[in-house]
Amino acid sequence: MHGYQLRAVLEEGISTFWPVHLAAIYPGLRGLEEEGLVRHHAEVAAPGRPNRKVYEISASGREELSRWRRLPPEDPRPARVPLFLKLFFAKDENLPDAVGWIEKEMESMRGAVGSLQADLSDPNAFSTLVIRFLRECGLAHADLQLDLLQDLRARVLKRIDQVSELDENGNALPPDDRQDRVS
Repeated sequence: MHGYQLRAVLEEGISTFWPVHLAAIYPGLRGLEEEGLVRHHAEVAAPGRPNRKVYEISASGREELSRWRRLPPEDPRPARVPLFLKLFFAKDENLPDAVGWIEKEMESMRGAVGSLQADLSDPNAFSTLVIRFLRECGLAHADLQLDLLQDLRARVLKRIDQVSELDENGNALPPDDRQDRVS
């Protein structure tokens, strides 16, 4: 299997919970080859096209894969969510920007939900039951994340309203001064 084929297999199977980047596949394959876990041979391409490296798992690679499959999963690493980092460091004056960040993330989640729903609408779309299950998990995660982002957006908007009713010292403005601050 060459790198693009491997990427396609990984995209179908694990992309909802483990990002698949082509830029990481070839260095990963080289590292596995240095360890003797895979080997490659050149596949002669059509005239004018470069030959491809076709990889296959070695006997020691099969043994290592079998050993790895029996091990319990590693402790999960916390997710790195750039939006959350930005929100952690945000101040009240950044809240209008934060609404935009949240809406951008919501749009991305809507796209993910739509894509996963389209994939799952075809009962024969996936090669295995596990791959279909992983897509369903991805959809449930994206739906939940979208719901949480909608709640977060509402909370930030509420905070913006609260902040707009305070003066620069954090004191409540009289009702007649609030209009001047909001506009």
